[in-house]
Amino acid sequence: MIDWLPLHFLRPAWLLLLPPLLLLGWWLRRNSARASWQRLIAPQLLPHLLVSGGRNSGGNVMLLCILLLATLAAAGPSWDREAPPFAERQAPLLIALNLSSDMDQQERGVSRLERAKLKIHDLLAQRPGARHALLAYAGSAHLLLPPTDDATLFTLYLDSLSTELMPRLGRDTPALLQVMDQLQAESSQPYMRLLISADVEEGAEAALANSHSLLWVAGGDSDALSSRLDSPVVAMRNDDSDLPALLRALDASQRLARQDDPDSRWHDRGWWLLWPAALLLALRLRRAAPALLLLPLLQPGHSEAAELELWRLWRSEPQQAMQLYRQGAYAEAATLFSDPRWRGAALYRASNCEAALAAFEQGTDAEDYYNQGNALSCLQRHSEAAERYQLALALRPHWQQAQENLQRALLLVARRQQQHAKDADMDADDVRNDLERKRGVSVTEQQSREQQTELWLDNLQGSPAGYLKRRMLMQLTPQEGQP
Repeated sequence: MIDWLPLHFLRPAWLLLLPPLLLLGWWLRRNSARASWQRLIAPQLLPHLLVSGGRNSGGNVMLLCILLLATLAAAGPSWDREAPPFAERQAPLLIALNLSSDMDQQERGVSRLERAKLKIHDLLAQRPGARHALLAYAGSAHLLLPPTDDATLFTLYLDSLSTELMPRLGRDTPALLQVMDQLQAESSQPYMRLLISADVEEGAEAALANSHSLLWVAGGDSDALSSRLDSPVVAMRNDDSDLPALLRALDASQRLARQDDPDSRWHDRGWWLLWPAALLLALRLRRAAPALLLLPLLQPGHSEAAELELWRLWRSEPQQAMQLYRQGAYAEAATLFSDPRWRGAALYRASNCEAALAAFEQGTDAEDYYNQGNALSCLQRHSEAAERYQLALALRPHWQQAQENLQRALLLVARRQQQHAKDADMDADDVRNDLERKRGVSVTEQQSREQQTELWLDNLQGSPAGYLKRRMLMQLTPQEGQP
Protein backbone atom coordinates (compact mmCIF):
# COMPACT_ATOMS: atom_id res chain seq x y z
CA MET A 1 0.00 0.00 0.00
CA ILE A 2 1.28 3.44 -0.96
CA ASP A 3 0.58 6.23 1.53
CA TRP A 4 0.05 9.45 -0.43
CA LEU A 5 -2.00 11.36 2.09
CA PRO A 6 -4.88 11.60 1.98
CA LEU A 7 -4.94 9.07 -0.89
CA HIS A 8 -3.84 5.45 -0.60
CA PHE A 9 -3.50 2.72 -3.20
CA LEU A 10 -4.18 -0.77 -1.88
CA ARG A 11 -2.81 -2.55 -4.98
CA PRO A 12 -0.13 -0.17 -6.29
CA ALA A 13 1.38 -2.71 -8.73
CA TRP A 14 -1.41 -1.87 -11.17
CA LEU A 15 -0.03 1.67 -11.43
CA LEU A 16 2.89 0.25 -13.40
CA LEU A 17 0.51 0.01 -16.35
CA LEU A 18 0.01 3.77 -16.49
CA PRO A 19 3.26 4.66 -18.35
CA PRO A 20 2.71 2.03 -21.08
CA LEU A 21 -0.88 3.18 -21.51
CA LEU A 22 0.17 6.81 -21.82
CA LEU A 23 2.84 5.87 -24.37
CA LEU A 24 0.28 3.83 -26.28
CA GLY A 25 -2.11 6.75 -26.33
CA TRP A 26 0.58 9.09 -27.58
CA TRP A 27 1.53 6.64 -30.34
CA LEU A 28 -2.08 6.11 -31.42
CA ARG A 29 -2.69 9.81 -31.43
CA ARG A 30 0.32 10.43 -33.61
CA ASN A 31 0.22 7.53 -36.05
CA SER A 32 -3.30 6.15 -36.35
CA ALA A 33 -4.49 8.37 -39.25
CA ARG A 34 -1.12 8.43 -41.04
CA ALA A 35 -0.88 4.61 -40.98
CA SER A 36 -4.29 4.32 -42.67
CA TRP A 37 -3.52 6.61 -45.62
CA GLN A 38 0.20 6.51 -46.22
CA ARG A 39 -0.11 3.64 -48.73
CA LEU A 40 -2.74 5.47 -50.79
CA ILE A 41 -1.55 9.09 -50.78
CA ALA A 42 1.76 10.55 -51.81
CA PRO A 43 3.96 11.41 -48.85
CA GLN A 44 4.25 15.10 -49.87
CA LEU A 45 0.43 15.45 -49.96
CA LEU A 46 -0.43 13.40 -46.86
CA PRO A 47 0.19 16.11 -44.22
CA HIS A 48 -2.07 18.55 -46.09
CA LEU A 49 -4.97 16.10 -46.48
CA LEU A 50 -5.13 14.72 -42.92
CA VAL A 51 -7.50 16.38 -40.44
CA SER A 52 -6.38 16.19 -36.83
CA GLY A 53 -8.85 14.99 -34.23
CA GLY A 54 -10.92 12.82 -36.58
CA ARG A 55 -13.45 10.17 -35.58
CA ASN A 56 -10.91 7.36 -35.20
CA SER A 57 -8.64 9.57 -33.12
CA GLY A 58 -11.48 10.50 -30.81
CA GLY A 59 -12.46 6.86 -30.39
CA ASN A 60 -8.91 5.91 -29.50
CA VAL A 61 -8.73 8.66 -26.90
CA MET A 62 -12.02 7.48 -25.35
CA LEU A 63 -10.78 3.90 -25.25
CA LEU A 64 -7.55 5.07 -23.64
CA CYS A 65 -9.51 6.94 -20.95
CA ILE A 66 -11.51 3.78 -20.23
CA LEU A 67 -8.31 1.77 -19.78
CA LEU A 68 -6.80 4.45 -17.54
CA LEU A 69 -9.90 4.56 -15.31
CA ALA A 70 -9.99 0.76 -15.10
CA THR A 71 -6.30 0.69 -14.15
CA LEU A 72 -6.78 3.25 -11.39
CA ALA A 73 -9.81 1.32 -10.10
CA ALA A 74 -7.78 -1.90 -10.03
CA ALA A 75 -5.06 -0.12 -8.02
CA GLY A 76 -7.58 0.33 -5.18
CA PRO A 77 -7.67 4.04 -4.29
CA SER A 78 -8.73 4.64 -0.70
CA TRP A 79 -8.91 7.60 1.65
CA ASP A 80 -10.82 6.28 4.66
CA ARG A 81 -10.94 3.17 6.81
CA GLU A 82 -13.77 0.68 7.06
CA ALA A 83 -15.07 -0.74 10.29
CA PRO A 84 -13.87 -4.20 11.30
CA PRO A 85 -16.53 -6.83 12.11
CA PHE A 86 -18.67 -5.91 15.16
CA ALA A 87 -17.14 -2.42 15.36
CA GLU A 88 -20.44 -0.58 15.14
CA ARG A 89 -21.85 -2.66 17.99
CA GLN A 90 -18.84 -2.16 20.21
CA ALA A 91 -18.15 1.52 19.66
CA PRO A 92 -17.88 2.79 23.26
CA LEU A 93 -19.39 6.16 24.17
CA LEU A 94 -18.49 8.34 27.14
CA ILE A 95 -21.63 10.20 28.27
CA ALA A 96 -20.93 13.17 30.55
CA LEU A 97 -23.95 14.84 32.18
CA ASN A 98 -23.68 18.36 33.57
CA LEU A 99 -25.10 18.50 37.13
CA SER A 100 -24.59 22.19 37.82
CA SER A 101 -27.46 24.21 39.28
CA ASP A 102 -28.60 25.64 35.93
CA MET A 103 -29.71 22.14 34.89
CA ASP A 104 -32.59 22.45 37.40
CA GLN A 105 -34.11 25.28 35.40
CA GLN A 106 -37.63 24.51 34.22
CA GLU A 107 -38.46 24.64 30.51
CA ARG A 108 -42.02 23.80 29.42
CA GLY A 109 -42.86 22.17 32.73
CA VAL A 110 -39.80 19.91 32.99
CA SER A 111 -36.29 20.57 34.20
CA ARG A 112 -33.35 20.44 31.86
CA LEU A 113 -31.88 17.55 33.85
CA GLU A 114 -34.97 15.36 33.65
CA ARG A 115 -35.29 16.12 29.98
CA ALA A 116 -31.65 15.15 29.43
CA LYS A 117 -32.20 11.86 31.27
CA LEU A 118 -35.14 10.99 29.04
CA LYS A 119 -33.07 11.81 25.97
CA ILE A 120 -30.23 9.58 27.17
CA HIS A 121 -32.72 6.73 27.53
CA ASP A 122 -33.76 7.29 23.91
CA LEU A 123 -30.11 7.30 22.83
CA LEU A 124 -29.41 4.01 24.61
CA ALA A 125 -32.38 2.44 22.83
CA GLN A 126 -30.80 3.42 19.50
CA ARG A 127 -27.47 1.74 20.38
CA PRO A 128 -28.32 -1.75 21.71
CA GLY A 129 -25.32 -3.82 22.67
CA ALA A 130 -22.93 -0.84 22.68
CA ARG A 131 -20.88 0.12 25.72
CA HIS A 132 -21.52 3.36 27.55
CA ALA A 133 -19.71 5.09 30.40
CA LEU A 134 -21.45 7.56 32.73
CA LEU A 135 -19.68 10.67 33.99
CA ALA A 136 -20.99 13.63 35.96
CA TYR A 137 -19.47 17.07 36.34
CA ALA A 138 -20.06 20.49 37.81
CA GLY A 139 -17.27 22.15 39.79
CA SER A 140 -15.54 18.76 39.71
CA ALA A 141 -15.64 15.80 37.33
CA HIS A 142 -16.26 12.17 38.27
CA LEU A 143 -16.44 8.79 36.58
CA LEU A 144 -19.52 7.06 37.97
CA LEU A 145 -19.64 3.99 35.74
CA PRO A 146 -16.89 2.71 33.41
CA PRO A 147 -17.83 1.57 29.89
CA THR A 148 -20.38 -1.22 30.15
CA ASP A 149 -23.05 -2.83 28.00
CA ASP A 150 -25.29 -3.42 31.02
CA ALA A 151 -28.13 -1.03 30.18
CA THR A 152 -30.02 -1.86 33.37
CA LEU A 153 -27.14 -0.80 35.61
CA PHE A 154 -26.49 2.30 33.50
CA THR A 155 -30.11 3.48 33.73
CA LEU A 156 -30.17 2.74 37.47
CA TYR A 157 -27.23 5.08 38.00
CA LEU A 158 -28.55 7.66 35.54
CA ASP A 159 -32.02 7.93 37.09
CA SER A 160 -30.54 8.52 40.55
CA LEU A 161 -28.51 11.59 39.52
CA SER A 162 -29.41 15.06 40.76
CA THR A 163 -27.63 18.37 41.17
CA GLU A 164 -27.53 17.93 44.97
CA LEU A 165 -25.10 15.04 44.65
CA MET A 166 -22.21 17.12 43.30
CA PRO A 167 -19.54 17.89 45.93
CA ARG A 168 -18.44 21.14 44.25
CA LEU A 169 -20.54 23.88 42.67
CA GLY A 170 -19.83 25.63 39.36
CA ARG A 171 -18.80 24.18 36.02
CA ASP A 172 -15.34 22.81 35.17
CA THR A 173 -15.35 21.38 31.65
CA PRO A 174 -11.53 21.09 31.39
CA ALA A 175 -11.53 18.85 34.48
CA LEU A 176 -14.07 16.60 32.79
CA LEU A 177 -11.95 16.42 29.64
CA GLN A 178 -8.95 15.42 31.74
CA VAL A 179 -10.94 12.51 33.22
CA MET A 180 -11.92 11.47 29.69
CA ASP A 181 -8.31 11.71 28.55
CA GLN A 182 -7.27 9.46 31.42
CA LEU A 183 -9.89 6.89 30.43
CA GLN A 184 -8.69 7.02 26.83
CA ALA A 185 -5.06 6.57 27.91
CA GLU A 186 -6.02 3.37 29.73
CA SER A 187 -7.81 1.92 26.70
CA SER A 188 -6.49 0.65 23.36
CA GLN A 189 -9.83 1.34 21.65
CA PRO A 190 -10.84 4.92 20.75
CA TYR A 191 -13.77 6.35 22.71
CA MET A 192 -16.45 8.70 21.45
CA ARG A 193 -17.30 11.60 23.73
CA LEU A 194 -20.70 13.18 24.36
CA LEU A 195 -21.22 16.14 26.70
CA ILE A 196 -24.75 17.06 27.78
CA SER A 197 -25.03 20.57 29.11
CA ALA A 198 -26.93 23.84 28.68
CA ASP A 199 -23.77 25.95 28.33
CA VAL A 200 -19.99 25.89 28.27
CA GLU A 201 -18.05 28.28 30.48
CA GLU A 202 -15.79 30.94 29.00
CA GLY A 203 -12.25 29.75 28.44
CA ALA A 204 -13.15 26.09 27.83
CA GLU A 205 -13.79 26.42 24.08
CA ALA A 206 -10.27 25.50 22.96
CA ALA A 207 -10.03 22.47 25.27
CA LEU A 208 -13.43 21.25 24.09
CA ALA A 209 -12.48 21.61 20.42
CA ASN A 210 -9.18 19.77 20.89
CA SER A 211 -10.93 16.86 22.64
CA HIS A 212 -13.07 16.01 19.58
CA SER A 213 -16.16 15.94 21.79
CA LEU A 214 -19.78 16.30 20.75
CA LEU A 215 -22.04 18.65 22.70
CA TRP A 216 -25.73 17.88 23.15
CA VAL A 217 -27.32 21.13 24.29
CA ALA A 218 -30.06 20.63 26.90
CA GLY A 219 -31.89 23.95 26.73
CA GLY A 220 -30.56 27.47 26.49
CA ASP A 221 -29.51 29.22 23.28
CA SER A 222 -28.06 26.41 21.21
CA ASP A 223 -27.55 28.63 18.14
CA ALA A 224 -25.39 31.11 20.04
CA LEU A 225 -23.45 28.25 21.60
CA SER A 226 -22.88 26.65 18.21
CA SER A 227 -21.53 29.90 16.75
CA ARG A 228 -19.18 30.33 19.72
CA LEU A 229 -17.73 26.81 19.73
CA ASP A 230 -15.59 25.00 17.19
CA SER A 231 -16.99 21.64 18.36
CA PRO A 232 -20.00 19.90 16.83
CA VAL A 233 -23.23 20.93 18.58
CA VAL A 234 -26.64 19.24 18.44
CA ALA A 235 -29.67 20.98 19.96
CA MET A 236 -31.93 18.86 22.16
CA ARG A 237 -35.51 18.90 20.83
CA ASN A 238 -38.83 18.14 22.47
CA ASP A 239 -39.49 15.35 19.97
CA ASP A 240 -37.19 12.71 18.48
CA SER A 241 -36.04 14.84 15.55
CA ASP A 242 -32.64 15.47 17.17
CA LEU A 243 -31.72 11.78 17.53
CA PRO A 244 -30.92 11.18 13.82
CA ALA A 245 -28.67 14.25 13.76
CA LEU A 246 -26.98 13.12 16.97
CA LEU A 247 -26.39 9.59 15.65
CA ARG A 248 -24.94 10.98 12.42
CA ALA A 249 -22.59 13.20 14.42
CA LEU A 250 -21.55 10.21 16.54
CA ASP A 251 -20.92 8.16 13.40
CA ALA A 252 -18.73 10.97 12.05
CA SER A 253 -16.84 11.03 15.33
CA GLN A 254 -16.39 7.27 15.17
CA ARG A 255 -15.05 7.43 11.62
CA LEU A 256 -12.62 10.16 12.68
CA ALA A 257 -11.39 8.08 15.59
CA ARG A 258 -11.12 5.02 13.38
CA GLN A 259 -8.58 6.71 11.11
CA ASP A 260 -5.93 6.10 13.77
CA ASP A 261 -7.09 2.57 14.61
CA PRO A 262 -4.50 0.07 13.30
CA ASP A 263 -7.05 -2.77 13.44
CA SER A 264 -9.34 -1.22 10.81
CA ARG A 265 -8.82 -1.73 7.08
CA TRP A 266 -8.69 0.81 4.31
CA HIS A 267 -11.92 1.11 2.37
CA ASP A 268 -11.50 0.23 -1.31
CA ARG A 269 -13.10 3.08 -3.30
CA GLY A 270 -11.91 1.96 -6.71
CA TRP A 271 -15.37 0.88 -7.81
CA TRP A 272 -16.42 4.54 -8.01
CA LEU A 273 -14.14 4.91 -11.04
CA LEU A 274 -16.04 2.18 -12.84
CA TRP A 275 -19.07 4.43 -13.30
CA PRO A 276 -17.34 7.01 -15.55
CA ALA A 277 -15.57 4.11 -17.32
CA ALA A 278 -18.96 2.48 -17.97
CA LEU A 279 -20.38 5.78 -19.24
CA LEU A 280 -17.49 6.20 -21.67
CA LEU A 281 -17.86 2.59 -22.77
CA ALA A 282 -21.57 3.17 -23.45
CA LEU A 283 -20.69 6.23 -25.54
CA ARG A 284 -18.04 4.25 -27.36
CA LEU A 285 -20.51 1.46 -28.11
CA ARG A 286 -23.54 3.70 -28.33
CA ARG A 287 -25.38 1.46 -30.77
CA ALA A 288 -25.19 -1.54 -28.45
CA ALA A 289 -25.47 0.45 -25.20
CA PRO A 290 -29.30 0.29 -24.88
CA ALA A 291 -29.28 -3.46 -25.30
CA LEU A 292 -26.48 -3.85 -22.75
CA LEU A 293 -28.32 -1.71 -20.19
CA LEU A 294 -31.63 -3.51 -20.70
CA LEU A 295 -30.09 -6.98 -20.53
CA PRO A 296 -30.18 -7.27 -16.69
CA LEU A 297 -33.79 -6.06 -16.68
CA LEU A 298 -34.88 -8.86 -19.03
CA GLN A 299 -34.22 -11.46 -16.35
CA PRO A 300 -37.36 -12.88 -14.66
CA GLY A 301 -38.11 -11.82 -11.12
CA HIS A 302 -39.23 -8.85 -9.10
CA SER A 303 -38.04 -5.35 -9.94
CA GLU A 304 -35.95 -5.20 -6.76
CA ALA A 305 -34.06 -8.30 -7.89
CA ALA A 306 -33.48 -6.68 -11.28
CA GLU A 307 -32.06 -3.57 -9.63
CA LEU A 308 -29.83 -5.77 -7.49
CA GLU A 309 -28.48 -7.55 -10.55
CA LEU A 310 -27.87 -4.18 -12.21
CA TRP A 311 -25.55 -2.87 -9.52
CA ARG A 312 -23.85 -6.23 -9.31
CA LEU A 313 -22.64 -5.79 -12.87
CA TRP A 314 -20.16 -3.16 -11.73
CA ARG A 315 -18.86 -4.77 -8.54
CA SER A 316 -16.75 -7.74 -7.64
CA GLU A 317 -18.01 -10.46 -5.31
CA PRO A 318 -16.28 -8.96 -2.21
CA GLN A 319 -17.85 -5.59 -3.00
CA GLN A 320 -21.26 -7.21 -3.50
CA ALA A 321 -20.84 -9.04 -0.21
CA MET A 322 -19.97 -5.82 1.62
CA GLN A 323 -22.99 -4.05 0.12
CA LEU A 324 -25.31 -6.89 1.17
CA TYR A 325 -23.72 -6.89 4.63
CA ARG A 326 -24.46 -3.19 5.06
CA GLN A 327 -28.02 -3.72 3.86
CA GLY A 328 -28.58 -6.38 6.53
CA ALA A 329 -28.70 -9.38 4.14
CA TYR A 330 -26.14 -11.23 6.26
CA ALA A 331 -26.95 -14.78 5.13
CA GLU A 332 -26.55 -13.90 1.44
CA ALA A 333 -23.44 -11.83 2.15
CA ALA A 334 -21.84 -14.82 3.88
CA THR A 335 -22.06 -16.85 0.68
CA LEU A 336 -20.07 -14.20 -1.23
CA PHE A 337 -17.37 -13.31 1.31
CA SER A 338 -14.04 -14.99 0.61
CA ASP A 339 -12.42 -13.54 3.73
CA PRO A 340 -13.17 -16.00 6.58
CA ARG A 341 -13.32 -13.19 9.12
CA TRP A 342 -15.97 -11.23 7.26
CA ARG A 343 -17.83 -14.44 6.37
CA GLY A 344 -17.88 -15.33 10.04
CA ALA A 345 -19.12 -11.85 10.94
CA ALA A 346 -22.00 -12.18 8.45
CA LEU A 347 -22.90 -15.64 9.76
CA TYR A 348 -22.76 -14.33 13.32
CA ARG A 349 -25.16 -11.51 12.44
CA ALA A 350 -27.42 -14.07 10.74
CA SER A 351 -27.57 -15.93 14.11
CA ASN A 352 -25.72 -18.91 12.62
CA CYS A 353 -23.20 -19.04 15.43
CA GLU A 354 -22.03 -22.59 14.73
CA ALA A 355 -21.04 -21.76 11.15
CA ALA A 356 -19.56 -18.45 12.29
CA LEU A 357 -17.34 -20.31 14.75
CA ALA A 358 -16.11 -22.60 11.96
CA ALA A 359 -15.23 -19.56 9.84
CA PHE A 360 -13.46 -17.75 12.67
CA GLU A 361 -11.42 -20.85 13.54
CA GLN A 362 -9.59 -20.55 10.20
CA GLY A 363 -7.54 -17.68 11.64
CA THR A 364 -5.00 -17.67 14.45
CA ASP A 365 -4.43 -14.02 15.30
CA ALA A 366 -5.80 -12.03 18.23
CA GLU A 367 -8.92 -10.81 16.45
CA ASP A 368 -9.73 -14.34 15.25
CA TYR A 369 -9.51 -15.73 18.78
CA TYR A 370 -11.64 -12.83 20.01
CA ASN A 371 -14.33 -13.55 17.39
CA GLN A 372 -14.21 -17.25 18.27
CA GLY A 373 -14.94 -16.29 21.85
CA ASN A 374 -17.94 -14.24 20.73
CA ALA A 375 -19.31 -17.15 18.71
CA LEU A 376 -18.81 -19.57 21.60
CA SER A 377 -20.59 -17.15 23.94
CA CYS A 378 -23.46 -17.08 21.46
CA LEU A 379 -23.57 -20.89 21.72
CA GLN A 380 -23.60 -20.64 25.56
CA ARG A 381 -20.20 -22.36 25.72
CA HIS A 382 -18.78 -19.80 28.10
CA SER A 383 -15.91 -21.90 29.44
CA GLU A 384 -14.49 -22.40 25.94
CA ALA A 385 -15.15 -18.74 25.16
CA ALA A 386 -13.02 -17.73 28.15
CA GLU A 387 -10.15 -19.83 26.78
CA ARG A 388 -10.33 -18.08 23.40
CA TYR A 389 -10.38 -14.63 25.02
CA GLN A 390 -7.27 -15.61 26.98
CA LEU A 391 -5.55 -16.60 23.73
CA ALA A 392 -6.47 -13.22 22.24
CA LEU A 393 -5.06 -11.43 25.28
CA ALA A 394 -1.87 -13.45 25.07
CA LEU A 395 -1.28 -11.96 21.62
CA ARG A 396 -2.60 -8.49 22.51
CA PRO A 397 -2.30 -8.04 26.30
CA HIS A 398 -3.93 -4.62 26.65
CA TRP A 399 -7.06 -5.27 24.59
CA GLN A 400 -9.74 -3.88 26.88
CA GLN A 401 -12.68 -5.31 24.95
CA ALA A 402 -11.24 -8.83 25.20
CA GLN A 403 -10.53 -8.32 28.91
CA GLU A 404 -14.11 -7.27 29.58
CA ASN A 405 -15.53 -10.17 27.56
CA LEU A 406 -13.23 -12.56 29.42
CA GLN A 407 -14.46 -11.26 32.77
CA ARG A 408 -18.06 -11.60 31.60
CA ALA A 409 -17.48 -15.17 30.41
CA LEU A 410 -15.77 -16.15 33.67
CA LEU A 411 -18.62 -14.58 35.62
CA LEU A 412 -21.16 -16.60 33.67
CA VAL A 413 -19.15 -19.76 34.25
CA ALA A 414 -18.99 -19.00 37.98
CA ARG A 415 -22.73 -18.29 38.10
CA ARG A 416 -23.50 -21.57 36.37
CA GLN A 417 -21.28 -23.48 38.78
CA GLN A 418 -22.85 -21.62 41.69
CA GLN A 419 -26.31 -22.45 40.41
CA HIS A 420 -25.41 -26.14 40.13
CA ALA A 421 -24.04 -26.08 43.67
CA LYS A 422 -27.13 -24.23 44.87
CA ASP A 423 -29.40 -26.77 43.25
CA ALA A 424 -27.45 -29.55 44.95
CA ASP A 425 -27.66 -27.73 48.30
CA MET A 426 -31.40 -27.21 47.84
CA ASP A 427 -31.85 -30.92 47.28
CA ALA A 428 -29.86 -31.62 50.43
CA ASP A 429 -31.83 -28.95 52.36
CA ASP A 430 -35.12 -30.51 51.31
CA VAL A 431 -34.01 -33.84 52.71
CA ARG A 432 -32.76 -32.15 55.90
CA ASN A 433 -35.97 -30.16 56.37
CA ASP A 434 -38.07 -33.28 55.95
CA LEU A 435 -36.04 -34.99 58.67
CA GLU A 436 -36.30 -31.93 60.91
CA ARG A 437 -40.06 -31.75 60.47
CA LYS A 438 -40.32 -35.41 61.38
CA ARG A 439 -38.20 -34.71 64.47
CA GLY A 440 -40.14 -31.53 65.30
CA VAL A 441 -37.15 -29.23 64.77
CA SER A 442 -37.92 -25.54 64.04
CA VAL A 443 -36.91 -23.89 60.75
CA THR A 444 -36.76 -20.36 62.21
CA GLU A 445 -33.09 -20.00 61.30
CA GLN A 446 -33.85 -20.75 57.64
CA GLN A 447 -36.69 -18.18 57.63
CA SER A 448 -34.32 -15.59 59.09
CA ARG A 449 -31.88 -16.17 56.25
CA GLU A 450 -34.70 -15.72 53.72
CA GLN A 451 -35.73 -12.42 55.31
CA GLN A 452 -32.17 -11.16 55.18
CA THR A 453 -31.98 -12.10 51.50
CA GLU A 454 -35.19 -10.20 50.74
CA LEU A 455 -33.88 -7.15 52.62
CA TRP A 456 -30.62 -7.28 50.68
CA LEU A 457 -32.51 -7.43 47.39
CA ASP A 458 -34.67 -4.45 48.39
CA ASN A 459 -31.57 -2.40 49.16
CA LEU A 460 -29.98 -3.43 45.86
CA GLN A 461 -33.01 -2.26 43.90
CA GLY A 462 -33.13 1.08 45.65
CA SER A 463 -31.56 4.31 44.40
CA PRO A 464 -27.74 4.34 44.52
CA ALA A 465 -27.70 8.12 45.01
CA GLY A 466 -26.08 7.88 48.42
CA TYR A 467 -23.39 5.57 47.13
CA LEU A 468 -22.66 7.88 44.18
CA LYS A 469 -22.41 10.90 46.44
CA ARG A 470 -19.93 9.15 48.74
CA ARG A 471 -17.95 7.97 45.73
CA MET A 472 -17.65 11.47 44.31
CA LEU A 473 -16.53 12.80 47.68
CA MET A 474 -13.85 10.13 47.85
CA GLN A 475 -12.64 11.01 44.33
CA LEU A 476 -11.88 14.61 45.37
CA THR A 477 -8.16 15.18 45.90
CA PRO A 478 -7.00 16.62 49.23
CA GLN A 479 -6.07 19.88 47.44
CA GLU A 480 -9.68 20.39 46.39
CA GLY A 481 -11.03 20.17 49.87
CA GLN A 482 -14.67 20.32 50.72
CA PRO A 483 -17.35 22.25 48.78
